[in-house]
Amino acid sequence: MTSATGPFFVRFQEDPIAMLRSALQTSLVFLLIPVGGQAAKVKVWHHHNAGHYEKAKFKDTVVSSEGALRLSRQLKPFAGLDATHVWDVVEDKQGNLYVATGDAGKIYKVSPEGRVSLACRCEDSQVLSLALSADGSVYAGTGPSGQLVRIHPTGRARVLARNLGSYVWSLAIDGRGQTLYAGTGPKGRIYQVTTEGKSRVFFKSKQEHILCLALGTAGRVYAGTDKGGLVYRIDAKGKGFVLYQAAQAEVRSLLVTSKGLYAGTSSPTRKHGGGRSGILAGGGSLGSAPRVTATSLSSNKTGKKTRGEKAKPAAFIPSSSSSSENSKGSSSSALPPPGSGENSLYHIRADGTVREIFREKAMLLSLLRQNGRIYIGTGMDGQLFEVDEDSKERSEVARLDHGQIHKLFRRRDGSIIVATGDPGKLYVLKDQYAVKGTVISEVLDAKIISRWGSLRWKANTSRATAVSVAVRTGNVAEPDDTWSDWSEEQTDPQQAAVTAPTARFLQYRVTLSTDNPASSPALNSLVIRYMTTNQAPEVNSIEVPDLDAENQDNPKKIKIKWTATDPNEDDLTFDLYVRKDGWKNWVRLEERYTKKDYEWDTTTAPSGTYRFKVVASDRKDNPAADALTGERVSAPFAVAHTPPTVTIKVAGMDGDRVVVQATAVDPLVRLTSASFAVNGKKWTNVFPTDGLFDSKTENFRFKTEALKPGTYVLVLRVRDAAGNTGSADVVFTVQARGQR
Repeated sequence: MTSATGPFFVRFQEDPIAMLRSALQTSLVFLLIPVGGQAAKVKVWHHHNAGHYEKAKFKDTVVSSEGALRLSRQLKPFAGLDATHVWDVVEDKQGNLYVATGDAGKIYKVSPEGRVSLACRCEDSQVLSLALSADGSVYAGTGPSGQLVRIHPTGRARVLARNLGSYVWSLAIDGRGQTLYAGTGPKGRIYQVTTEGKSRVFFKSKQEHILCLALGTAGRVYAGTDKGGLVYRIDAKGKGFVLYQAAQAEVRSLLVTSKGLYAGTSSPTRKHGGGRSGILAGGGSLGSAPRVTATSLSSNKTGKKTRGEKAKPAAFIPSSSSSSENSKGSSSSALPPPGSGENSLYHIRADGTVREIFREKAMLLSLLRQNGRIYIGTGMDGQLFEVDEDSKERSEVARLDHGQIHKLFRRRDGSIIVATGDPGKLYVLKDQYAVKGTVISEVLDAKIISRWGSLRWKANTSRATAVSVAVRTGNVAEPDDTWSDWSEEQTDPQQAAVTAPTARFLQYRVTLSTDNPASSPALNSLVIRYMTTNQAPEVNSIEVPDLDAENQDNPKKIKIKWTATDPNEDDLTFDLYVRKDGWKNWVRLEERYTKKDYEWDTTTAPSGTYRFKVVASDRKDNPAADALTGERVSAPFAVAHTPPTVTIKVAGMDGDRVVVQATAVDPLVRLTSASFAVNGKKWTNVFPTDGLFDSKTENFRFKTEALKPGTYVLVLRVRDAAGNTGSADVVFTVQARGQR
């Protein structure tokens, strides 16, 4: 990328020594450029914000919202699992992880050292949610038959409750460990289940799925839904209030903190296609659940609970801003509404106000809070973001090379488990940076074959960190074997140059490295300068009016339009000329004209056939000695001021009506209309004998209305396409019938 609209051009004076060095490096290349084509100007690619890296390829690197490239945090594989998706994770007092997976309905037990064993194999194919009670029991919600399974601390597993809808997307357990809350679908119910297995409907919504749950104080339950994107607050008696309705259809994750409630949405995005994604990725393992195959529920419908595994209610008690399911609640921000595929993290404060603090074209699948920062796991690129609760500053901290981050879980030792899907894996996010990472830019297009100049960048480094840049070039848009090899790594940000063959396309590779995993270099901006051989502009077309083909509102003022392009994308000016057939030289109408249309008042020129010439110049962006021009001459067109010649005669009588014959001839343009009047009365339209005004010569034969005996004057006027009118008259006498 170059900028929002294309390359940003900069003209400057190069340092003489740098120019000499560049000339020596590219002297062989100059031999290939024709003499006389050396004139060039300097352009620049300047990459300095996150948007410039939207199409870049990252490996162990991330880009911040301010456009800084850094090494990503280390993601170390923790345990190998035979699973397509990891939906949820909890940890017991001994540090063992229980891992809910699909598509084989397995719950794994992973020791603190990473040893994996099978804790339970459920009847259902998907284990979607987990909760841990104070006595060490693990509860699991499943689909597609909506079971609640209990794994006793002894390891014995049994089905505690059945038919809790079709999918138990989310689970939460109260602080005493006696009551479970199960968010289900497709009827949008929350069930209350005791540890003995007694269940009842705690809350009914008009939504289809309760995707996530979180607990507050005084028995309050918070729920996020699919269909209307609602966030509920439900009191201990099961009375629900809508705190907020998101712009997106799905609220996938909730997080309760001392600063309020955070809600993340996950409406599906079409940013990426193909690949396995979601619960039904293995061939429809969830059967015929309503809407699962037709909506975002087919894309990682995980139903995260955020704080349930802690078994401690939070202190946040926001007030209700609405009691209606159709209410939009508070305004989130003055930002434009999210576009297709964009999802948001909303902060719902205790006073009921809502603010959007994060937006990304990805599904927000999981949330975690640590040290005043909110971590957000996303799909489909497996990006992990970090948002400061106070400043709202955001940055990407890690990125997988596959799948989605379904669950973020903080262990007792403070480390963060990253659970993924497609495939199902467990990683440990370390508080250390990767040792080395790269960013490969998108292919940059100079439009024409160009010579490369200086390479500059600004970076924050220390003795333990380093930044280097390499480049490669080619003349096809997709890098292949015909491209040059990567150049040697450039390490001096003040003296580096692009040492690659002249070509049209270029790609750069930034390498970041560190000898101290506690620190990362940061590349803040990068500039590549290049020189394009000046090429002449081209006038692609000229549109002049054809008076024989179309009618003009004001035929005396001719409107002329043209198109022109410049290979170097220079700003163009135009010299405009006309010449009449028979003239030796062109007459200039305008000089250094900047528009691409012109209105010419033809009353200032004699009649005749003309041509219009446009000469485009790139002088505005080049020295006079280097400026080039391109020109085009239009098709001929007529300028007509001579009126048609009209001849008229009386051809006889038809009763009391006079028969008139006439001929009209125009020297340059077609005739367009005719009318006659008798003795100065009303004008009556007449038409040629063939019925059409389609040529420069037309014949007429028409009759007057019945006339009484007497002398009359008839005037016939004829108009041409240039607006000229010619006329002729005839005087005749009508005699009484007996005198004829």
